[in-house]
Amino acid sequence: MNNRLFPKFVSAWFLCLCLVHASGADAGHSAKGLKLLEEVEEGFVGLAEHTLPSVVNISPYVPPSPSVRRQSDPNRSRPTNAGAGVIIDGVNGYIVTNSHVVRQSQKVQIQLYGGEELVGQVLGADEETDLAVIKVESSKPLPSVALGDSSRLKVGQFVVAIGNPYGLHDTFSFGVISGLNRENVNISRYEDFIQTDASINPGNSGGPLLNIKGEVVGINTAIINYAQSIGFAIPANIVKNVAQQIIENGSVDRGWLGVGIEYIPEEVAKNANIKKGDGVLVNSVFEKQPAYQAGIKVGDIILRIGGARVSSPNSMIRVVGNVSPGQYVKLDILRNGEHKTFSVQLARKEEPRQQLAALEKKESPQLGFVWEDLNGAASQAQESGPKQGVRVTQVLPHGKAEKEGIREGDVITAVNGKPIAGKKEFEDFLRENSDEKTLSLLVDRDNVSILFNLNI
Repeated sequence: MNNRLFPKFVSAWFLCLCLVHASGADAGHSAKGLKLLEEVEEGFVGLAEHTLPSVVNISPYVPPSPSVRRQSDPNRSRPTNAGAGVIIDGVNGYIVTNSHVVRQSQKVQIQLYGGEELVGQVLGADEETDLAVIKVESSKPLPSVALGDSSRLKVGQFVVAIGNPYGLHDTFSFGVISGLNRENVNISRYEDFIQTDASINPGNSGGPLLNIKGEVVGINTAIINYAQSIGFAIPANIVKNVAQQIIENGSVDRGWLGVGIEYIPEEVAKNANIKKGDGVLVNSVFEKQPAYQAGIKVGDIILRIGGARVSSPNSMIRVVGNVSPGQYVKLDILRNGEHKTFSVQLARKEEPRQQLAALEKKESPQLGFVWEDLNGAASQAQESGPKQGVRVTQVLPHGKAEKEGIREGDVITAVNGKPIAGKKEFEDFLRENSDEKTLSLLVDRDNVSILFNLNI
């Protein structure tokens, strides 16, 4: 591949568009435009020749058996659900792909560029980033490509996507980076996607998104079915971290802070004299977890973690998840208008099922509001109304409680027909009835009883 051609791509591309579509009166300019187009074309051909051999097709492994076609049968059709992967270490045979491509598989069938087939061993998969690593054994080093630095990406940069859309092997498509740091796409837990208009279709999953230098800047993972030219890729820097941990340990260990967080409500941000995206609000602190032990409280606003700015719940989850368990991180928070700093030693993030079981024992479900004892400090001025129950001190934006109409200041006096004396009884009820799908909350609002049904 002629790397000297790549710096000419941008200037040549736009100059060609101008010259080739000119009236043709100036033959010299037309010839120059044609030459530049040929250089651009040569560059893309070189990029394809360099990168295509490092991309593999992945399909379910079918053990050799007399009852099925032989593995070497050239007429055997490829499965339509095949995905893609990219070789990042040709000497050791390491391939990166999406976890959903290899889900619940220990072995997969790997088809190299040119048709050679190998059996791959799935070393590990990380569902929370939708990444997995496969290892294949080969008698010779395999062609590979390097992982680039995704932190240097900019909107508008040229990229190419390679994959196996609809079973069409080694498909090479061209586009640009349409957006960065995309989150709330509801694809995975740790979302920080690259958005691209390079053509991505079912079967591209696990294939590389490459820059014009032939470096992997992302792993293609998803498309929006109802939209055109919107595809997403996992940034290469996330891929590096996850792949290294899977190769070394077979799994990914992440730090765990032990708090529930939300976007900062506009009213809270206004009162704190900050912008809505300047941090996240702590809406719950899990008992005996790192944040609890360090002194973090409900209502704190986390501004930075380890010096990294926190702009959303998703960004905080990523920052904490990138820190190894056992390490200390500095939390910069805002509490009642005062800046404070806490040092927190992160614990090991448990598997989702284990984590859920732990929270059911230690903490109530996320209902979309914060509460305290009716007889707490904030309620002592009350002279009339109910004498038992819990007071809603904050309703979180866009949560279940807000949608149902629960307001700050409401007093919950009974749950599913059971009277509630205070915070302890309320939280005990939630823990003991965590399987309930609906909570009927009897609320006192200005001495008027209102019944709310909250789906959880």
